[in-house]
Amino acid sequence: MEKFTVHESEIEGERRIPPRVSKILICNKTVGATKISMGVNVTEVGSKIPMHCHEDSEEAMFIVSGRGKLIVEGVGEYELTPGTAIFAPCGVKHEIVNTGDEPIKVIWAYAPPLPQHLEK
Repeated sequence: MEKFTVHESEIEGERRIPPRVSKILICNKTVGATKISMGVNVTEVGSKIPMHCHEDSEEAMFIVSGRGKLIVEGVGEYELTPGTAIFAPCGVKHEIVNTGDEPIKVIWAYAPPLPQHLEK
């Protein structure tokens, strides 16, 4: 594949419940990536990315804007502000709650990609 860039405006977001929008920017379908995937999630005020884990992928996240808290099951809570980076190892349950007064924008990356990110 000859594509090396993707602009957020090119990708249609997937609306999810609780209220948030997720966009997969870097994946097999968009640029042919097979070892990593990356995207953006915008979670509405008072909403959250529910508790979940990824058994076979590590996840890195970066808070672009907004405020919130990271809850790591069995470990604790961490304040999230713009500029905060997060690491979620394989199998560790975590959730992000928007505690601020504006949407929280999170950039995420998985390595290896989630299975659905490898679909063409």
